[in-house]
Amino acid sequence: MNESQRKQIWAMRSQGNGYGTIAQTVHLPKDAVRKFCSRRPELKGYAHVVQQMIAELGYDNCLTCGIKLDHKKTGRPKKFCSDRCRKIHWATHQDQHDKTKTAYDELTCQNCGGSFLSYANPNRKFCSHSCYIQSRFYKGGHNDNSTNHGD
Repeated sequence: MNESQRKQIWAMRSQGNGYGTIAQTVHLPKDAVRKFCSRRPELKGYAHVVQQMIAELGYDNCLTCGIKLDHKKTGRPKKFCSDRCRKIHWATHQDQHDKTKTAYDELTCQNCGGSFLSYANPNRKFCSHSCYIQSRFYKGGHNDNSTNHGD
């Protein structure tokens, strides 16, 4: 690898080009380009993509407490400073959680007949623990319109 190839790799990588594209342009093996970039932290990984995402999304501070976040060069940008803040935020902002993209099923309770959402378990029979106890031990009213799983 000569000096002009190094400069060309540096310029193309800083523009956001991938290892394969650079390798074809400078007529070197892809692994040689990758190795060259891995020895220089500013050319390694997807740092430019992460920095661009942080700038676009604006997650400079924790969404719950407002503490300044320290973002890593690779990976998804942080929204919260800790698990505690993440849990508090989603507990108070459940309306922002898009339930259409998750594994929710709408079922009917076998005891009270009420409708409830079950996450990732289509075989659930009761909407709550109290309905289960009432049905099992106190012979609560069995609802005929319920979703019968396992009866």
